[in-house]
Order: sequence, then structure tokens, then C-alpha cells
Amino acid sequence: MKSQIRIKRYTLIALMATLLSCNGFAQKGTPTITKTFELNQPGTLNSQSSGGGIVVEGTDQNKVVVQAFVRKNGKILSPTDPSLADVLKDFNLDIQKNGSVITANVERKRNFKFWNNVGISLKIIVPKEMSCNIASSGGGLKISDVDGTHDLASSGGGIRIENVTGTTKASSSGGGVQAINQNGDARLSSSGGGVTLDEGHGNVYARSSGGGVRLKNVHGDVDASSSGGGVTVTGETGAIRATSSGGSVHVNISNLSKKLYLASSGGGVDATIQNGDKLGMDLDLKSDRVYIDLQNFSGTSEKDRVKGTMNGGGIPVYMHASGGNVNVKFQD
Repeated sequence: MKSQIRIKRYTLIALMATLLSCNGFAQKGTPTITKTFELNQPGTLNSQSSGGGIVVEGTDQNKVVVQAFVRKNGKILSPTDPSLADVLKDFNLDIQKNGSVITANVERKRNFKFWNNVGISLKIIVPKEMSCNIASSGGGLKISDVDGTHDLASSGGGIRIENVTGTTKASSSGGGVQAINQNGDARLSSSGGGVTLDEGHGNVYARSSGGGVRLKNVHGDVDASSSGGGVTVTGETGAIRATSSGGSVHVNISNLSKKLYLASSGGGVDATIQNGDKLGMDLDLKSDRVYIDLQNFSGTSEKDRVKGTMNGGGIPVYMHASGGNVNVKFQD
């Protein structure tokens, strides 16, 4: 009897998750509700939704346009649809302006019934100079072409960041986190998928327990770890810490000047260091097998352990692998 109750409970949870995931990002088409506000100075957007996804797009215009897409049975309702009033009874919809702060919130009411198959997604068009605080438990988030300080959170889907300037924090338990052309320090984390960054200018902190971490063309210091997959980092970085208990660690970096710390208990460690043979390094390397072309070395070198200095020492270089080999290459 108890097992049947558990099965029904898990089935209901799975159904709820499916319905939530269908909300996704704000949809294309004619919005059901539109509100426009003039904004002639840098502003702040505060938006929360338990009804659907949220999309934020920056433009060169000095106004904010909030578009609400009200959906029933997979169809976006028109402003004159006779069922619109009944659908809106299931939500608290708050869209307003207070000085330079824009609020756009969608909240499901407590008496909401999931089998009604309704939702509200938001698309918000803002001036480029806009700080964004966005949270969604009803769908994914997407933000692009804005400049400010940003705090993004999603438990209903993934997060996508494009052409964003400023300090950015993004965390998701409903999907992966993906950033493209991030200009400013970034703190990215996911327990629902992987974390990826393609072209980042600023320091990067990346964590994933739901997939791997891939950071490409990073220009700044890096702290990355994964318990759900491997870690890969490429770019120009003075300091890097990359660890994985779910896969291998791979880095290909230049401009190393502070420290290099790589560790894996789920695979090997591979490091390509540009002009590394010319750097002064304090080496601490350990695995089943260590491969490195040592030059001007002083210390202990064995097949599974290298500890000592190269070129007189200087930069701490730590690489340990308990699930594979340590491979170090130097390139001009």
C-alpha cells in the first residue's frame, strides 16, 4: 500500500515537473498583455515568476516594455480571448514602475491547479544600462545585451546569458547555465546541468553537480569544479583552480603568473601551459603516471611523483589525479 502511495506521489511530482518545464522561455508571437514605461537613466529590473520563463533583452531605447504571454493548453491567448479573465484568476500579476526600478512578477496562487495547463511567460525589453535581479521557478531564464549588476536564479529551467556586461551571478537547479561573451566577473553554478562559458573577460567561479564545466577563452582568474562531469578551461589566466570528482580535468592556458591547482578523483589531469618551460615553478605532481618534460629541475622525479622546482621555482603548480595520469605539456 505504501509503495503504491509513493508511486502515485512520484508520478504527480513528475507530471508537475513536466508541466513546469514546458513553460520554458517566453514565447514568440503577439503578447497578451503589454505595459510600457519611460526610463531615462540606468535602472533596475526586479522580476520573479512561478508561471513561466523570463526573457530580458537590452536595446538602445530609453524605455521598458513588459510583455506577458498568457498561455492555456499550449496556446497564447489574445487580449480579447473570452477565457483570459478565468486564467488570470490563477495568478497574481504585478507590473509597475517606481522611480528607476521596474517590477514584473508572476505568482501562481495557492489554489492553483496544475492540470489547468495554464501559464504566463514574460519578455522584458529594457535599456542597455539595466541591472537585473531575476528568479523563476516556472521556466528558464535568458538575458542578453545589458550592462549592470545581475543576479539570476532558476529552479524551473536553464539559464542563458549573452553579451552581458557587469558582475553576474547565475544559479540553476532546473537546468544548465550557459554564458556567451560575458564581460565582467561571473559566478555560475548549477545542480541541474552543466556550466559553460564561451568568451569571458573577468574572473570566473563555476560549480556544477549536474554536469561538466567548460570554460572557453577566459581572460581572468578561474575557480572551477564539478562533481557531475569533467572540467575544461582554456584562455589567459594568471591563477586557476580546477577540480573534478566526476571526470577528467583539462586546461590549456597562457599568462600563468599566480598559481595552478588541478585535481581529479574521477579521471586524469592534462595541462598545456603556453611558455611554461620558461616559468619558475614549484611542482607537486602525483598520479599513477606523471608525464612532463622537466627543464632546469631540482627535486625528486619518479614515474608517479614529481616534487621540486623548475627554473628556480616561484609559481605553485599542484596536479594530482587518482583516476588517471598527469600529463603536462609546454608550448611556445
